[in-house]
Order: sequence, then C-alpha cells, then structure tokens
Amino acid sequence: MRSKKLLAVAALLCAALATAGVAIAKAMKTGAVAATAASFDATTVANEVQKTCTVSGSSDTYQFTRATYTGLASSTDARLKGPITIRAISLVDTTTGAGGLVGAYRINGGPNVGAAGRISAAISGNQATGAIRGHVSGPGGQLFASLGSGFTGNGGFSNALVGSGSSNGAGVVLSQGACVHTIHLGAKVKLWLTLDF
Repeated sequence: MRSKKLLAVAALLCAALATAGVAIAKAMKTGAVAATAASFDATTVANEVQKTCTVSGSSDTYQFTRATYTGLASSTDARLKGPITIRAISLVDTTTGAGGLVGAYRINGGPNVGAAGRISAAISGNQATGAIRGHVSGPGGQLFASLGSGFTGNGGFSNALVGSGSSNGAGVVLSQGACVHTIHLGAKVKLWLTLDF
C-alpha cells in the first residue's frame, strides 16, 4: 500500500516537473524586437579638457575636447528615462565644422532599471549624427539606436533624439528569446548573436 502511495506521489511530481518544464521552455522562447525612442539634453559640462592645434600646411584649427556631460533623458521606456551621463571625446575642425566624437553613456532609470553603452557620431555644423549601442536592464536587452543631436565641446548635447524619434532614424531593443539565444557585447563592443532559424 505504501509503495502504491509512493508511486502516486512520484507520478504527481513527474507531472508537475513536466508542466514546469513546458512553462520554462515557453518562457525561454519569449523575447522581442521592440521599437523604442528617447530624447535628452546633457548640457552640464564637467572635467573638461580642451586643446587646439594646427597642422603644418593647413590653415585649419582643430579643437580636441574631453568632458563629462550630464542632463536628463525622457522616454516612454523607463529604461531610457532619467539622469543621463555621457563621457565623450570629440575632435572638430573649427574652420569647416566637421569632426567626430566617441564616448560612453549611462541612463539611471531607477533601481535595476536603466541603460549603458557606447556612443559614436559624426559632427557637422554643431550637429552630431551617429549611433548608440548598449545594454538595457529592467528588463534586459540590447539597444541599437540612431542619434541626432546638437553638440559642441563646450556646451554638450542639446535637443538630442534617440531611436525612432529622430529624423530618418530607428531604435530597437533586442531581447533574448526564441530566435536569439545569446547576446553579448564584448570588451570592444563586438556583437555576438546565436540565431535559431
């Protein structure tokens, strides 16, 4: 009699585990590619280092700036909404207005919610056009987005638009799920995807 009870309990446990396994499998196959957008101003400038130089044989002057820019990001996506910090290096030909910038950004959306990654852009006439990539958390995913912003080394980022809010731009968050099993941005921001097609 006792053995029959044990067998019944074992059967129930197996059924429960099988159900849990199905639930876990379904959860593992969730995921999405979701459009996203944000806007921000980061015009408070700190830790600024600025130098200018000229090149032999050219009358142009080049301005190098390294600084930390802080401000506030707005978005319907909580992960892209909150205080933003950008540490950037830029180099601009002050005669033509052409240049470029690279840097790192962080958005603090709250406890365990936010975004962080890399930013790069071309500069022309005090306008920066480029891309933002990185990781979002709460829930997690990878951010790929266009960037359009006013920018000067001394003044920072103004009227910046990220993602689908920018002109001719797009922004998405790629979440791990059915088609993407692993997402990894390496030390050199290389993207590794394991696709299931």
